[in-house]
Amino acid sequence: MKFRKIIAAALAVCISIPAVPAYFHEYSSIPAVQAEEAVGGIYNNISYQKYSDHIKIIHCDKSAVKVVIPAEIEGLPVTSIGDEAFSECSDLESVTIPDGVTSIGDDAFFYCVNLRSITIPESVTSIGDDAFFYCENLRSITIPESVTSIGNDAFGGTSWLAEKRKENPLVIINNILIDATCKGDVIIPDGVTTIGDGAFHDCWDLTSITIPDSVTSIGMWAFAYCSGLTEITIPDSVTSIGNWAFAYCSGLTEITIPDSVTSMGEYAFCNCSGLTSITIPGSVKSIGNYAFIKCSGLTSITIANGITNIGSNAFENCSHLTSITVPDSVTSIGYEAFAGCSDLTEISILNPNCKISNYAATISNTFVTASDCSFDGTIYGYDNSTAQAYAEKCGYKFESLGEAPALAMGDVNGDKTVDSSDASIVLVDYSLTSTGKESILTDAQKAAADVDKDGKIDSSDASFILKFYSYISTGGTETDMSKWMTK
Repeated sequence: MKFRKIIAAALAVCISIPAVPAYFHEYSSIPAVQAEEAVGGIYNNISYQKYSDHIKIIHCDKSAVKVVIPAEIEGLPVTSIGDEAFSECSDLESVTIPDGVTSIGDDAFFYCVNLRSITIPESVTSIGDDAFFYCENLRSITIPESVTSIGNDAFGGTSWLAEKRKENPLVIINNILIDATCKGDVIIPDGVTTIGDGAFHDCWDLTSITIPDSVTSIGMWAFAYCSGLTEITIPDSVTSIGNWAFAYCSGLTEITIPDSVTSMGEYAFCNCSGLTSITIPGSVKSIGNYAFIKCSGLTSITIANGITNIGSNAFENCSHLTSITVPDSVTSIGYEAFAGCSDLTEISILNPNCKISNYAATISNTFVTASDCSFDGTIYGYDNSTAQAYAEKCGYKFESLGEAPALAMGDVNGDKTVDSSDASIVLVDYSLTSTGKESILTDAQKAAADVDKDGKIDSSDASFILKFYSYISTGGTETDMSKWMTK
């Protein structure tokens, strides 16, 4: 619902004051993709945007009582109903949605209090957040099997949902669990594939949950504010955990994240103050911004090899963490990732080329602002590493782990994989050096980047890296680029 979005934004601001992160050697050379421009128009009592190949409905006259959306306007198919298109059309009693519409946007029919029935055509695949929220007289809704995505509170406050809750406290549509009014121990039935956005939100008396191995995704806010939930096992069928999924589950003391999970959203476990330890598997390539912020009970975290990015404020104010090892697969540590970790005495950063946000607060015991902070512990890293440069810049204690191990050919960012990101770094560096500017690469990175061994780092090296990446991606068996280059 609208107020929930406002609250989420307000909480995000309260949790941490935003700032623009900076990194050692941060750069971008990819131009922004320009969105297609649309031409506006009016058809009867609705407004639309005309694109090159489709029409999007964006607004309706607030006094409209009956609306028939045409299948085509100006010879182009109507394919979507935009965000808030019919929002607060309080006189609206009926609307006909044509075949061809594939999506219904956020708040599309918000507060259409006189709308009594709706038939969603079989062409629709997604229904956005709060799409029919507080359509209090909406009693009849036909949802086809084509719908595979249903947003948070899409039908909240409708008479239809109230009746569904009477039938079963777990409301399941097309194998998506969209709403739950539960307490105590709950078993989600087999066959459910998605725990929808906000499904168990505010189920304070929920104590345990059994998730079947048919579930592949846990949506945004799915278990947020379930303060009575003490433990949960995520099956190894789950691949994604959404933003705020377990936020403010203060009673949660343990959770196992399987190595099937590849995506973990922002604020996923924020303010889980009872959580004492967590292992994040290497399958999760990126730890989302604010993912564990204010998990004050955490005493240990294991960041597995394979993770490449630790997001901004990811572990901010995890006050009982004492020691952290950042594996050599991690290529970037975001702004204030470990800010205000008051008990932290040591952190080891094993990738000598890891980009570290260029603020003293990023690793700190006390944290008031980006400039008003301190760290009394020790940063461990290799000689001439970015960890050493960061520590020296911030005036923090640094202990050397010795000479950094050599990077494999082509692995310019040191994440143990040769891919397009390495080629991008080479091209960015070449664009600098070819115009007389200083290289951004360390000596170890230069050695890894010069794959053709001609003493120069240029587009030729990037081309070889991309060719090797293509070879590996299509089933090539030689994983050592240096050997591949000799073939």
